[in-house]
Amino acid sequence: MSITKEITKIIEYQNSTLLLKDRKSETAINTLIHEVVDDYNNENFDFTKYKEINIKKMGKIRRTKSFEPFSCEEILCIYLKRILDRKFHIKYPNRNEYIHSLFDIISALHNMNDYSIFKFDFEDFFNTVSSEYIFKKYILNSSLERYQIALFENFVTNTKYAYAGFNTSNILCEIVAKHFDEILSLKFKNYGLVFYRRYIDDGIIVFNRRVGADLCISIINEAIQEAFFDKSIPTKFSCKTRLNDTKTKYISVRDLAISNSSDSFDFLGYQFVLSPRFDSHNKIKTTFKYGITQNKIDKYSKRIDELVKAYQSDKDIELLRHRIKAFTCRTVYQLPKYKSLIWKTKGFISNYQELRYRLNCLTDETKDFLENSVDKAFVNNGVSIPYFLKGKKEESIYNLYNNLKNYKTLLFVESIGISKDTLGRMCKQIGIWDTTKGYDGLVRDYLIKVKVGH
Repeated sequence: MSITKEITKIIEYQNSTLLLKDRKSETAINTLIHEVVDDYNNENFDFTKYKEINIKKMGKIRRTKSFEPFSCEEILCIYLKRILDRKFHIKYPNRNEYIHSLFDIISALHNMNDYSIFKFDFEDFFNTVSSEYIFKKYILNSSLERYQIALFENFVTNTKYAYAGFNTSNILCEIVAKHFDEILSLKFKNYGLVFYRRYIDDGIIVFNRRVGADLCISIINEAIQEAFFDKSIPTKFSCKTRLNDTKTKYISVRDLAISNSSDSFDFLGYQFVLSPRFDSHNKIKTTFKYGITQNKIDKYSKRIDELVKAYQSDKDIELLRHRIKAFTCRTVYQLPKYKSLIWKTKGFISNYQELRYRLNCLTDETKDFLENSVDKAFVNNGVSIPYFLKGKKEESIYNLYNNLKNYKTLLFVESIGISKDTLGRMCKQIGIWDTTKGYDGLVRDYLIKVKVGH
């Protein structure tokens, strides 16, 4: 496909992702396409023209960089990403799939007499991976067209690193990280490796024997050197990739059993608590408890708190009821994008669905959060418990524990879920009076007003 056609498809797709009220007209899109193609042909673009944005989240500052929307630079950046997607066929990490696999392994560890777990994290991952290094080591000799290579070289020379925010950053980092995964798996092959997953910058390794922490760190650092610091690749800006020492975690089940103690580790928001003990036959049996980390408990508790504070301001009890219900349920809807529909799933229950199979093995903190977090938010803000929360807690449809157990879902798909008439009534209950819109428009308005987002 010619680059002109690629640019056309990218601009049309980007426009389709905007809210209806923000979408550009067909005339404006045609003008944009002409301008971007013209700028590309005349080399009238500058990849140093990115803006820096610092995003504060959970008390941390996340540094990102991005190009102006619909600028020649942004469109070409997306074009380069698409080239890499087609060339390298990278399978991006799937959080739910990885977590499900980890829980399967954990189930097998209960009766294992010896094993060890090592969790690691790359420090400031995206901002430390040299895009120039990835280009020279993996892309330069990948049989791309000459004009594509020239465009890539221009891009990496001016951007230097795979900064968070660039469309190309995920795949540039995954190209080298997949190589790292292969090297690491091979190095640990003879050490009883039974499980290894890396989700972007978080990695977890399980061995069927005791492998010391120092040895784990040493071998991981060797793999980092081989993947990210190939001395045969000359670069002006080298990778700075390294382990985050503050986020490494090592557990030896035999050490814990001997000391008659417990320990825990977390991965992708889940928490795993191990309590191994010797049985009457001197074999190790491990009891596990599962939950979410304190950071996640704090994060979701804050969201409930914000809903209660909003109610203190607007005094709209029906809006509060809908917001609490949406928060405690799994929300599923379809989002029109370009020429297709994308399924979207949101909510705590969706993010931590593995816990629903292990409700009898929850950590005390997680069980308390699931059962009582909504009521606590009202008490903490000095607000009377509303009428819809005064029934039996174990039967409430506004309770995280019950809704997780029953996998309570708000399905906004007209053919198989909530009908348009029902959706219209739901909208009117929270003050959305214009119900003449299509189904997708009503879903968007409803989800935005109940704070789920769209």
